[in-house]
Amino acid sequence: MSWHEVWSRRMPTQGRDQLQTLIELDGFDSGAGRIEADDWLEYVRLIAGKLSLEPGDSLYEIGCGSGALLYPMAAKGIAVGGADYAANLIEHARAAIPHGLFEATDARLVSAEPQFDAVIANSVFQYFADLEYASAVLDVMFAKARRCVAVLELPDLAHAQLAERIRRDHLSEEEYERKYRGFAHQYYARDWFAEQGRLRGYRVELGEQFVPNYAQNSYRFNCFFYK
Repeated sequence: MSWHEVWSRRMPTQGRDQLQTLIELDGFDSGAGRIEADDWLEYVRLIAGKLSLEPGDSLYEIGCGSGALLYPMAAKGIAVGGADYAANLIEHARAAIPHGLFEATDARLVSAEPQFDAVIANSVFQYFADLEYASAVLDVMFAKARRCVAVLELPDLAHAQLAERIRRDHLSEEEYERKYRGFAHQYYARDWFAEQGRLRGYRVELGEQFVPNYAQNSYRFNCFFYK
């Protein structure tokens, strides 16, 4: 089974409110990766601040999943769109945000037009096969963005062993085997992302992950690129 098959099989949990359902569909549902709706809303608020997003601005997300991050952005009056290779998750995004511009496609195939003020990828680069693929997706993101790009929730290569241990410790052996066995995450050096921005003429800002009450904060980092 591939990562694509894993995400294509995601099903909503019954009885949850809409935002929490979207969060869980996007994989923040168990163990060290669980995030509650109130903490997610604060995360979204912090991202909007870092990107200087105001009502009337636009935001596009690569690997948007079910639209959990875009849903509260749209509620703030920000025009949103996104792409994901899991068609079932895109259908959830369309249902949650009917006026959004969504497409089910490989991240490398997203068109540069129409452009958006900001383009982000949240918790998706860890599923890429290698740096060549990651670089190709960055090319797409920079081409589509008018003002800024953000790649968030990046597994930090410097903390890879400890991060894997924390991830395992937050799940039972059965849960870990079911969720992660045979599915490796891609870890990244911070210097690699800094160089990618400099090569494209962007100012680069690297920092720790800042999701409130999130067990993975110390092992993930965020990268913001500004023109």
